Amino acid sequence: MARFGRSLLTLSMAIAAAGAIAACAAPDDDDEESDLGLGEAAVSSLDPNGSPQVAIAEPEALRRLEASGYGFGHHFGRPDDARADALLASPAFASIVEGIEANLDELQQGDRSLGVGMRFVHRLFDRAWLRSDRSRFALVAVTNRLDRAATSGACGETRFVYRLEYDDPREGASSRMPMTVAIVLPQVPRPGEPDCTASAKRWMNLGGTGSALAIAAARGPLGGLPAMTSVETNLQAVRWPSSVRKDMGGQAEYMLNVWRRAPGASGAMEMAPLDNTPDVAAIAADPAKKRALAEWVTREADAIDSGAARLPDELSARTAYSYGPRGLARLANRPFSQLLAGADLDRVAFNAMTHVKSPRGLVRKLDESSCQGCHQARAMAGFHVLGNEDDLGTNHKLNRLAVGTSPHFNEELAWRLRLVRAVAGGADPSALPEARPFAEHATNDGLVGASCGLGGDPSFDGWTCAEGLACVDMIGDGEVGTCTTAGGPRAGDACEKDRLVSSADPHADRVQNLDSGDAACGRVTRGAYCSGASGGFPGGACSAACTKMGLLKDRVICGAAPPRRRASTSAWAPAAGASRSA
Repeated sequence: MARFGRSLLTLSMAIAAAGAIAACAAPDDDDEESDLGLGEAAVSSLDPNGSPQVAIAEPEALRRLEASGYGFGHHFGRPDDARADALLASPAFASIVEGIEANLDELQQGDRSLGVGMRFVHRLFDRAWLRSDRSRFALVAVTNRLDRAATSGACGETRFVYRLEYDDPREGASSRMPMTVAIVLPQVPRPGEPDCTASAKRWMNLGGTGSALAIAAARGPLGGLPAMTSVETNLQAVRWPSSVRKDMGGQAEYMLNVWRRAPGASGAMEMAPLDNTPDVAAIAADPAKKRALAEWVTREADAIDSGAARLPDELSARTAYSYGPRGLARLANRPFSQLLAGADLDRVAFNAMTHVKSPRGLVRKLDESSCQGCHQARAMAGFHVLGNEDDLGTNHKLNRLAVGTSPHFNEELAWRLRLVRAVAGGADPSALPEARPFAEHATNDGLVGASCGLGGDPSFDGWTCAEGLACVDMIGDGEVGTCTTAGGPRAGDACEKDRLVSSADPHADRVQNLDSGDAACGRVTRGAYCSGASGGFPGGACSAACTKMGLLKDRVICGAAPPRRRASTSAWAPAAGASRSA
């Protein structure tokens, strides 16, 4: 078993480390000029706890909503607080469980080392929790997706996001698990409303906190919503520990599905096409489908840039997997890159586009619009919403997330809010007044961990870092780097420089270490070293000795840290909850 010492954890890592968790300054809502601009430069990030017009993420408000008719069971015709075993009486829920189990069976058939429990070197999601009387789905967010009107119709969608959790009679043993379920309901004009203006205004009128916010939401935008139209599931199906994938710092595989009502009166759900996610194997094996994909990209290039494109169902996958860590550097997370060649984009004109300025930019934006690409773009492992910890919960303080939403989610909220304001002012939501930004670059803040252009491609040339930071290619991406401290890595920062040798088979991916990072860490902090990816932190983590757990010093904290390559009893390293998975 890996040995963990005491180490100093940088607080900046907890809020803005590479592709994990970010917290950035919110714009002044009274500054109409800066907040309502239509260019990418105007995009800034928002705290989801302070922007209920686009996301309700406050635990107290969510707890009140759950008890007021918005619990998970309600969507399946069961009591709000129904446990998983009781939910199986719903044909809709039962069929989703059966579909997930079929996918898990398929994964296990292809890997003899895969199974449930610590005795397996490749660890499989335990399907028993989907049928247990000890597990439930807790409401962790409600989001206003009016921005989806261009692809889903009407006034977009309202999404209730739930996370799987279990109870345990042992103290400190209850926990949340790596699975989320989004219940998608259409937003439509109410009787007598000619368009979506009133719907947007109901969201804009939200305010307050706790019970007051919950009551306002139930009486306002959440009142009278139609029944769900689809269910979206995301779960960590497979995990390989860092002791098995030392070069990667471990590996995780996330199963992504959309479920819609099956034909007939049974009430069952079936797998549906995933948004803008091509079926790579089917298209690669069929020249006609390959031509159809290239023609769609050429025809819809402007809509791809704006975020209004929708891949035809006949080209779309029904199940996708995203792979972490190392995010978009892995070819398996970039399905369009596996299928499109330069010649496929010869007839695309880029001069009038907002974000995309080159063939490489177009393919990267396509990849980031796919399910696996988006869920590996400045995400928390393979998720964007895991939920803020509820202070009334029973989780141990060392089994908690510091931040419950990803950098991508936080940064895109300001863009979504500007669209809601525009529609409240009479704009047509089906014609986005501002193009959807790249999933990995919804803001120009350029803080630590932000994606930045390495030069040489006009699509990314404007992706710059804030003063005092430098754009560094930490993984051999070639197109996009990461904003890092210009003087070198501090305690908790990623420190290894690597090159990822990637292929369409994620199990064949390998990381070649170019620089251990020990010298770079030591130049900034005396005695510091780089832990190395084998300790479970992709890219390593600068650590320096400390003696008192919980001690705060400058912007770092003494806490449990990844083990170093050589024996060590104590060190300063990244703080609890500061996952840097891409």
